[in-house]
Amino acid sequence: MNYNKVILVGRLVREPENVVLPSGSQVSNLVIAYNRNYRMPDGSWREESHFFEIKVFGKLAERVVPQLGKGDLVLVEGRLHQDKWIDKQSGEPRSKVRIVALDIKPLSRSVRGGEIAEAPAEPMPDFSPEKPPAKEGDNTESFDDLENLLFGEEEKGQEGGEKKKDDLDDFDILL
Repeated sequence: MNYNKVILVGRLVREPENVVLPSGSQVSNLVIAYNRNYRMPDGSWREESHFFEIKVFGKLAERVVPQLGKGDLVLVEGRLHQDKWIDKQSGEPRSKVRIVALDIKPLSRSVRGGEIAEAPAEPMPDFSPEKPPAKEGDNTESFDDLENLLFGEEEKGQEGGEKKKDDLDDFDILL
C-alpha cells in the first residue's frame, strides 16, 4: 500500500501565476516558503527557509487562487508529484518534486496598508475538488481505514477480494 499526502503552512513568496489550458481549465503555480527555527549546539538559534512549488488545477485554481497574493499565509493539502525529463543541453536525466494541491485554505492576508488582515472568521467554503460518486462495488477507503492500515489495526468492512487500482485522476493526466 502507498500513501502520499503533504500538509504545509507557509507564505506565498510571489503572486500566483495563472495559465488557462486549451481545454479551458485553469492551472496556477504558487511558491510558498516554510521557515524552520532550530537551536545549535552552542545555544544560538538558526532559521532555515524551504521553498515549495505548488500546482493548483481546475475549480480549485479558479475559486481560491484569485483571493491569494504575495505574503499571504496559506495551508496547503496535497500530494507529491515528481516531474522527470531529459536535459536538452547535457542529455542528463533531471527531475523535480512539486506538490499538487488538493485543498488550499487562506489563513491570513499579507501586510497591506500597515496591518495584517486576518482571514475571515466565518467558515470558508470547501475548495476541495469534487470527487465522482463511488460506484457500486468500488473499493473506496476512508481516511480512518487508511489510518487503521498504517498503524496496524484491522481493516473494517473488507471481506477478501482484490483491491482495484483507481483510474488516473485529472491531476495525473495534466502533468
